[in-house]
This record gives sequence, structure tokens and C-alpha cells, in this order.
Amino acid sequence: MATGALLVQLLACLGMAGCAGGPDAVPAAGVSPSADVTVDQAWHDAKVVAARGKGRMPAVGSGSSMQPVYGDDTLLVISPIAYDDLRPGMTVAYCNQRGVRVVHRLVVKLADGWRIVGINNDRVDDDVVTRKNLIGVVYATFNYDTDEAPEKSGQAPAPTAGVTGSAR
Repeated sequence: MATGALLVQLLACLGMAGCAGGPDAVPAAGVSPSADVTVDQAWHDAKVVAARGKGRMPAVGSGSSMQPVYGDDTLLVISPIAYDDLRPGMTVAYCNQRGVRVVHRLVVKLADGWRIVGINNDRVDDDVVTRKNLIGVVYATFNYDTDEAPEKSGQAPAPTAGVTGSAR
């Protein structure tokens, strides 16, 4: 058998193996990723990663506006970034007009700042991200077992910076 024909047969067999969920498997709507670790382990890991970069800080995620990517079972590491280095699609933390720290995705840069949106929201935020209210970019995320959520376990880590998914 020619080498090319053997390669085609091998590739055809591998293509049929696929993933157990198949390419059409879709996660349940509104469900953020989870992990089989405790909130204490996730918090420890987030603090370790934050300590490895100047100005990085761990933060506790909350809200539903960034689901299914981030949710109440998510810890984030926020890293400083220069305003001029921001690009559409980046997920950043900023402080809104009410003083609430929010993590949302950049949409487009306008003269007065960046329009931003929670990926689970139907419209952009009322606020814009500016040089003054930018906190940083999401550098890493850590999910934990939702049965071990801080509010349920009584072992809530003291957040360096809380973030919410609701900017309105």
C-alpha cells in the first residue's frame, strides 16, 4: 500500500475517534466553568500567580453578566496594563461611576473611552473605561467547586479587590 493511502486511512480513523462529547456538545447555558478544587486551594493559587507579577491582584468574581466564562465560582488575577495597550476583546477590570469594580469585555474605543459589555448582557455598559478608572486586565482565572463557595463554607477569603459582573 502506498504511504499516502496509508496516511489517509490513518487520518480517517483518527477523525472518527473524536471527543466523548462530540463537536456539537454545548455547555449548559448560564453555567460557568467549574473545577474539582476547594475555594481555599483556588484562592491560594490565585494569590501565588498574583505575587509573581508586579501590581497583580487577586479578586473574587460575582454576578452573571460574564457567564458562562466567569461566575460566582471564579477567582481572577488582575494585572496592570497601560491604557494605550488595550485592544477590543480584552477583558478588563474598571471602577464604574458608583465606585463598583467591574470586569467586562472591551468593545470599541471612542473619543471618551472604551465601550464595554458583559458578555451575558444585552447592551453595553453605561460607563466607559478611561485612563482614570482602568484597574487592569484579567490575567488568569481560577474556578472552584461550587459546593465550597465562600458564602457557603464560612471560609471566605478576604478579597484584595472584589469584582462584579453588573455594571448598570
